[in-house]
Amino acid sequence: MTHTSASTVQLDKKLRALKLSGILDTLDLRLTQSKDDGLSYGEFLELLLEDELNRRADRKSKRLFKKAKLPFNKDLSDFDFSFQPSVNKKEILDLASLNFIEKKENIIFIGQPGTGKTHLSVALGVRALLRGYSVLFTTVWQMINNLTQSRADLSYQQKVKAYLKPDLLILDELGYRSMAESTVEDFFEIITGRYEKGSTIITSNRSFNEWDKVFLDKTLTSAIIDRLIHHCHNIMITGESYRFKNRNKK
Repeated sequence: MTHTSASTVQLDKKLRALKLSGILDTLDLRLTQSKDDGLSYGEFLELLLEDELNRRADRKSKRLFKKAKLPFNKDLSDFDFSFQPSVNKKEILDLASLNFIEKKENIIFIGQPGTGKTHLSVALGVRALLRGYSVLFTTVWQMINNLTQSRADLSYQQKVKAYLKPDLLILDELGYRSMAESTVEDFFEIITGRYEKGSTIITSNRSFNEWDKVFLDKTLTSAIIDRLIHHCHNIMITGESYRFKNRNKK
């Protein structure tokens, strides 16, 4: 900052004490602008407050993106709907309005590997983050392993809360491995805890009638599916793999 009079030095200290870094960073610019443009006190104050709000929104956005742990940053505009005609573009764009988060609804993408399930999930997660929602991305097995390990250091309840807290939880790759009885119960606890309290997106390479091969316990399988699909958008992707497409091009 270039203003160095005693009064402005004191002003700097007060802005720092109040943690108004947005105002602090732009004060010189706004003082010059106020003098050159003849701004009223009200106009000058409004500009300073807008600077502060913008700084805070930017910091919040960075915190949300960091905590989300997205594997990559993709937008819906990057998704090739023409290659996957089984995906209803209008339905996906409707979901991008994020009303499903407001309503605490779920989304389940089912399709073979490479068909774009994770891409769509992440793209919706990015939209949610930009809107100010909290998001957490994890593979199913990352979550299960974290919960299993947390029992050893007695942080289990803390870990459970971490998966229940986000507005949107994205669970990727359900179905690639079967679960032991204890891990099925952990998965069930997360799904039950989020039921009608937060939205969950799940990607799976298996249709619902095959989920008992993942959870093994038919009773828990039925209970999990029942809670997930009560308020849910089920999206089946029957197209080819993008990876095979790109491999063939090469």
